Amino acid sequence: MSSDVDLQTAFEGFDTDKNGYIDESEFAALVNSLGVPFSAEKLRVAFLAIDVNGNERIEFGEFRSWWTKHHATRS
Repeated sequence: MSSDVDLQTAFEGFDTDKNGYIDESEFAALVNSLGVPFSAEKLRVAFLAIDVNGNERIEFGEFRSWWTKHHATRS
C-alpha cells in the first residue's frame, strides 16, 4: 500500500456490511488479500492485538496503526 488513501480504500472494500469497521472474518479476507497469510490462531491473536479498544472490531485507525508498524518492521 502506497498511501493512507490506498489503505483506506482496501479497508472499505473489505467492510462488506459498510458499518465502518471490520470484524474478524472481514479482517482475515483483508490481510490475505494484502499478502499477509495467517493461521487461524495467529489471525485471532493479531485481531485481538489490533483491536486496542477491545470492542471486537477493528476501526480504520487501528488497522492503519498496525499496518504501518507491520511494514516498518519488514523494511
